[in-house]
Amino acid sequence: MATDNRAGAGLSSRRIRIVHLQLLPLMSGVQRVSLDELTRLDRNRFEPFVICKETGPFTEALVRAGIPFFLVPELVREISPRQDWLALHKLTRLFREQRFDIVHTHSSKTGILGRLAGRLAGVPVVMHTVHGYAFPAARNAFQFWLYLLLEWLGARITDALILLKREDAELAAKRLQVAADRLHLVPNGVDVLHYVPRGEAERNLIRQGHLGVTADCVAIGMVGRLWHQKNPDCFVRAAIRLLRSGHDQARFFLIGDGELRPSLEARLQEVGCADRIRILGWQDDVAGLLAGLDIFVLPSRWEGLSLAILEAMSSGLPVVVSDIPGNRDLVNVGVDGYVFRPDDDADLAAKLASLIADADLRRRFGTNGRRKVTDRFTLADRIDKIERIYLQLLERKAALG
Repeated sequence: MATDNRAGAGLSSRRIRIVHLQLLPLMSGVQRVSLDELTRLDRNRFEPFVICKETGPFTEALVRAGIPFFLVPELVREISPRQDWLALHKLTRLFREQRFDIVHTHSSKTGILGRLAGRLAGVPVVMHTVHGYAFPAARNAFQFWLYLLLEWLGARITDALILLKREDAELAAKRLQVAADRLHLVPNGVDVLHYVPRGEAERNLIRQGHLGVTADCVAIGMVGRLWHQKNPDCFVRAAIRLLRSGHDQARFFLIGDGELRPSLEARLQEVGCADRIRILGWQDDVAGLLAGLDIFVLPSRWEGLSLAILEAMSSGLPVVVSDIPGNRDLVNVGVDGYVFRPDDDADLAAKLASLIADADLRRRFGTNGRRKVTDRFTLADRIDKIERIYLQLLERKAALG
């Protein structure tokens, strides 16, 4: 593989060129983690860039933030030997041409291609953020061993892994045999001045103007891409169950979009609930919409460390989330929220019913969750840790020559 002496080449006199590699241009959690990091890096020390497949809401946000980006349309989610080879070749050439100091990848397959291209191009530092390993949630033994092998190989060409939760750090150490000094546990963080509880008057304006509900309704929502991993179908089944059992004051909102939207909309039309269970699509002002909700739900099948849960807690909402690694790390059951058995809409509905019936409990859970986030999960702390990791890795490479 190529070698490069950029790690020691006058970094103190110029900005560090860092590129984040993403697959899709959505504004789901993975992309927002990148955007939060890149927009808040010290621009006197770092020069940020992004590579992704195509234009979309994510690249629009990059334009507004003044962050340059490159498109590699050959990047695809599915394994495709021809497309993957073309993407690897284009990434390698782009990394060489742009002379990046750090390549920071996200997502499983895209992350492996990006790390390999970084090594082939001689980029001084190649690193990866694990947003939840895929192999523990594999649907069969073949998938499990394939995903595990790919992650094992990816780890061999990575200078550092950023892990969002302790379980993934343990998997990296035990299953992937990654040395402890290459593992960095850095939970997601929230801008606690942006995701903040609102006063009653502002809440009512949001509820009436954006959600179309009155003060006596209980507004329940989830935020995320409408696809298999987020399991929006479980949310919809629980909502239908509650409405059929007489919880007429409840209204339900799915904030997001994705491949499951048509089937969900058809189901809502079929059961006659489309006016009480609404799909809002992707929204620019998620913080404002969260402020109008009363309860937040996340029924995911697997997660890293959910940014959506942290944002809901920061907004002062009680949370009801699937009992999976990552989610259960964030919730103190009976203190700031509840967990429910994965994909069990009856259990989810039961937990929601107790909160629908008790406004004081909702307020108490929301206050406790807000306090937790401001104490332990601020974005400012996360960015400080990320910057220090970048600098330490470059200094280590420079010392090695």
